Amino acid sequence: MTLGCSECGRNSGFCDIHDDCYVATIYMRFHLTGEVIVRTYHSVALGAVLAVVASAPASADTDLTGKWVGPFSGVQVEIPVPPGPFGYEASEPKKVVGPRFIEATLRIDFETQKKGLVVGTWNAGQFKQRFVCAQLNPATWNCVDAGGRASIEITSPTEMKLCYLDNRQGAQGAGCALLRKEGG
Repeated sequence: MTLGCSECGRNSGFCDIHDDCYVATIYMRFHLTGEVIVRTYHSVALGAVLAVVASAPASADTDLTGKWVGPFSGVQVEIPVPPGPFGYEASEPKKVVGPRFIEATLRIDFETQKKGLVVGTWNAGQFKQRFVCAQLNPATWNCVDAGGRASIEITSPTEMKLCYLDNRQGAQGAGCALLRKEGG
């Protein structure tokens, strides 16, 4: 008995290209010969592996506690203040100057860390600010202070890249630093 595929007309053996024909092929082959066809779907196997990896606990928390230091490079631009309902508060609007590029040494003290959360203080020159961070995965942290947000990427147990976005007092800024753990 020869079975053919209703979609492609293939008559030699069984068509295992079309899914609806494939189901009929399994049924017919099982009843005629007693054998069962097993198809391997690579996407199902890959999905199972990814599910196992994703469900693995992130117990390998990076220890951030301690002091970190490194060069910071940034840029700041002034944002003109729009007039209020009664015009400008001062006699004339301020003239906006061009971008200011900043080079400084950034020092961070991660004071305490628990369950993917950290509290610390950063300082660069005369600026000093408290902040908090939350761990997204073993190598990535998001942080926030009173005026901006930072992202941290851990590149090794003693090195990190930190990028900061600031929005306060009529200016916006952005910058990055490569930091090393002191004593590490």
